[in-house]
Amino acid sequence: MTARPLVLMFCLLSATGYGQDGAILDVTSERARQQLENIQTLRDAGELQQAEAATLLLLERSRSQHSPADVAAAFHELGHISSQQNKYDLAQRAFQNSLEIFTEQELLQQIAVLLADLGANISIQSRYSDALDYLYRALTLYQSLNDQQGIAKLQLRIGIVLKELGQFGPALESLQRALSADAQNQDQALVGDALTEIGKIYLAMGQHEDALSYLQDALAINTKLALEQRIAKSHSVLGELYLNMQHYDQARIQLNEAITRFSALDAPLDHDWALTTLGQVELAQGNTQLGLTYLTEALGRAKEHNFASLLTHIHLAIAEAFLRLNNLELALNHADKGLIEAEKRDELSRQTEFLAVKVSVFTAQQNFRQAFEALARKTRLEALIVDKNSAMSMAQLQSELEVERQAKSIDALRRNKAIALAEAEQKNLRTTLFLGSIVAILLFIFLLWSRFTQRHQNIVLKREVKYRTQELEEKNRQLQDAYQTLEQVSLRDPLTGLYNRHYLEAQLPGEIQRCQHSFVQTAHTHAQDQDLLCFVLDIDNFKRINDDYGHLAGDRFLMQFTKVIRDVFRQTDLLIRWGGEEFLVICRNANRYDMCMLAERFRAAVTEETFYLTDELSIKGSCSIGFCSLPLYRHHPYKLDWQRTFSIMDYCLYAAKNSGKNCWVGVIEGLMEQQGSTRATHHIEQKFALPHLEIATSLNNLASINWPDENANNENQAPVLTSSS
Repeated sequence: MTARPLVLMFCLLSATGYGQDGAILDVTSERARQQLENIQTLRDAGELQQAEAATLLLLERSRSQHSPADVAAAFHELGHISSQQNKYDLAQRAFQNSLEIFTEQELLQQIAVLLADLGANISIQSRYSDALDYLYRALTLYQSLNDQQGIAKLQLRIGIVLKELGQFGPALESLQRALSADAQNQDQALVGDALTEIGKIYLAMGQHEDALSYLQDALAINTKLALEQRIAKSHSVLGELYLNMQHYDQARIQLNEAITRFSALDAPLDHDWALTTLGQVELAQGNTQLGLTYLTEALGRAKEHNFASLLTHIHLAIAEAFLRLNNLELALNHADKGLIEAEKRDELSRQTEFLAVKVSVFTAQQNFRQAFEALARKTRLEALIVDKNSAMSMAQLQSELEVERQAKSIDALRRNKAIALAEAEQKNLRTTLFLGSIVAILLFIFLLWSRFTQRHQNIVLKREVKYRTQELEEKNRQLQDAYQTLEQVSLRDPLTGLYNRHYLEAQLPGEIQRCQHSFVQTAHTHAQDQDLLCFVLDIDNFKRINDDYGHLAGDRFLMQFTKVIRDVFRQTDLLIRWGGEEFLVICRNANRYDMCMLAERFRAAVTEETFYLTDELSIKGSCSIGFCSLPLYRHHPYKLDWQRTFSIMDYCLYAAKNSGKNCWVGVIEGLMEQQGSTRATHHIEQKFALPHLEIATSLNNLASINWPDENANNENQAPVLTSSS
């Protein structure tokens, strides 16, 4: 705390510009670098539309000149501009395009930058688990590159995510480390970001004076650097702080300034967020009509632009306002709407806030039964939040263990080097003594004494070397065992024992490459049993099981469902828990024309199985299945990447769900040419722009499939491979 004013003074005296990461500019051409620097100047000044137009022009020029590095840098800059405009989906695609190009060129520094940006963009959308995955991958790369500035940036972003998860202690530690490193690196913009996030943590903890000090320092730095986006956000957070401190006039000044700046920046999400806080200020001062007007305006635009997190925030603010006004019906109405939105996005913390409002409403209405039910549900969600935060803490611990393991390895190398130096010194000393004995016989007595002393030292040194060597070997063995244990835990789902997504990402590329190479080698021999069969299995109505019987019953259902998977599929197949109630099965060295048989066998096994939720209670279950072969086009094995193949498989799963569940839909094969075919094009062929797909389903016929987002009924369907349920 005492060092913070000195850090601020240093930053203000030596302020420098803050733009796109230097690692990205390092790989661009000289002309593109100059254009990107001009674009960054426009972006920092808040001229986002001009910056976007210039970036698109640079992107087209770089494509025409076949300059991959310049194209990737343009996509990266476009991602930053879109993020500042609150267009997070567009920013995600731009960052992903840039990452693919740098990955092809194997540029580790640039890959780390893109992983960090992807994690930050995802965290804004409240997808904190995915965000931490990207950020820890980026941190590992920066550590391997010994990039201290990159490590500091990742500490800042990890601290922001931990703060959003409510882990204030670990978040403050990460942010303080980032703050110290950024001050040493003279990166004043990131210092301002760190101060802002620390201020937000103190605001959430109710320590208003500390929060005010940090936020004012952050505003001073951002103003000094003329960073319009950060200046506007500083004013917005200060307005929220003054609202909590009940300094309503100061809150109104800060929020009006933020709204004006966000309007100029064309950042509608940030604008309406500040407007919502201003509405809460007016309500707190008794200006009920004006406050509700602000909230209603922001609510309408949030619905229009699909600002998901803002939508739930406004519903909560309006519900609490009507609760204070004793308008219980409207308070309950907005609480129900907000709760539905929060459930769609699995925002557990926000759900507990809406349930708290409902408890207050039902209590005021003396409807104690519903009040008790809402309170019980709130308690269950809070317990689930604690569990999820524990999982996040485990991920953080794993990262810290990896850093410690690397430090131990470096220490071991240093010890080995010290032993080698000691042996070299011993050899030099022996040589010196030998030469001395030849030069002067008069030194014979001294030589004998020296030899005796040296022999004693050698014995002691050898004993010490032996002891240190044994100690080092034992430490290395312990580190290796711990690393193997940690690696095994990180690749397995703790509930079902199946592999998880991390294992799939590590294993699948090699399997796909082997399969594609096999098809190329056997293109003229028509070899069998070399396909990869991909199944996605989704439990029908699983949410209802959790809601009706509780999460412990749902966990027992998942473990029994896993047993059915193991019984139906081979031990050599990849069995993966994809997430929640979805499972993924990859069958290696298989025949694609066995897919229908396998899908039907598994579907029937699930319907025949009796699932015991407790020792006395049992239910029947069913599942929906989507599948696709890989490669889809056997004669063109490199036509589709695995991500697009998985999108087709996922689309088939949604079709099975939409078609009544307890069925399967899949694509067996694609043909590049089909002579003499006059059938109508299938909906899935149109959606993915693919020719001649052979589709299979357990429904009566293809017309029975209800494809997602199908705008019109398809007539004159071609025959389709089916199987009776």
